[in-house]
This record gives sequence, C-alpha cells and structure tokens, in this order.
Amino acid sequence: MLVTPARAAEVLSWQGVGPVQLGMTVHAAERALGKKLAPRDLAFTSDECYVTGRADKVDPGITYVIENGKITVISVFRSDGQTPDVLDKHRAGIGSTEEDIRSAYGQVKKARGFYDRGEPPENDPAYVPEFWIEADSPDSKRTILFITQAGKITSMTTGLKPMVLEAEPCH
Repeated sequence: MLVTPARAAEVLSWQGVGPVQLGMTVHAAERALGKKLAPRDLAFTSDECYVTGRADKVDPGITYVIENGKITVISVFRSDGQTPDVLDKHRAGIGSTEEDIRSAYGQVKKARGFYDRGEPPENDPAYVPEFWIEADSPDSKRTILFITQAGKITSMTTGLKPMVLEAEPCH
C-alpha cells in the first residue's frame, strides 16, 4: 500500500529528509528549513550529542540527532496525532507495508525491534511484535531503518551508522 499524499511530500533518502541532509550543521539545517531548531534539553543531553526538532513545533514527528554539531540521524514518526508528510523515493511511508519495502530495496535485514524480545507481555491479547527492517546504502555507511508492526511501517529513520541503529541515540 504505497501512500499518496495530498501535497508534495518531503522525500526520505540515504542523504536525509527533504532539504535537511545528513552531515549538515545545525545552522545549515535551519537555513534549509527556513526555521530554527529547538534548543536542546539540558537534562538529557550534552554538547556532543542531542536530539532536537523544529522550534515552532511544526512536524513534531521529525527529529534530528546532532553529534558534534552535525546531523547524523533523522527520524520520522507519528506524534501528537500527526503523521509527517514524508515518503521515500519509492513512495513508501508510514502505513506502507513490509512488502513495499522489500519491493523497493530488495535485500534488507529484518530483526525483532530493540525493545521487543518476542515474548508477549503476560495476558496481553493486543500484543503486536515490532520489527526493524534495515535498507543499507550501496556503500553500507548509511541505513534507512523502517520500524514495523503488523506488517506496516510505523516509523522511518535515515542516518549514518552506527548511530542510526541505536535504540536511544545520545544515551
């Protein structure tokens, strides 16, 4: 089920999301977006590594991992009841299927999600396992990570290895 957006969607690729590219400085990303990024939360981060988003709270489901002043990971997910208008170049996005990923990227790695050990919580009939599907770039230095449940994409992340594969970046 490829998604068809109402307007032109931002494109997620091995290079970044929309105008924001992996490796950009915070200042360059703010120029590309035409918006400021939010100040980092001092309680949970350091100058070397932190997670941020747009200061104006538009697209709360897009976050940026900043390592040593440069963007290394961009995540896209549902937040505050909103789904960001982001698709990959094959038109797969949140709500698309695992089959869409395999059709688009061919050889991918699929594993249980980081927090999902495969054991349903006791007496939880609503339990649905989570999977991580990795689509590596041709040079294997970047990955698009699709998180799925019940065969559908629930979030997408693009980034530089190894940070893109961290369950909790900057921790």
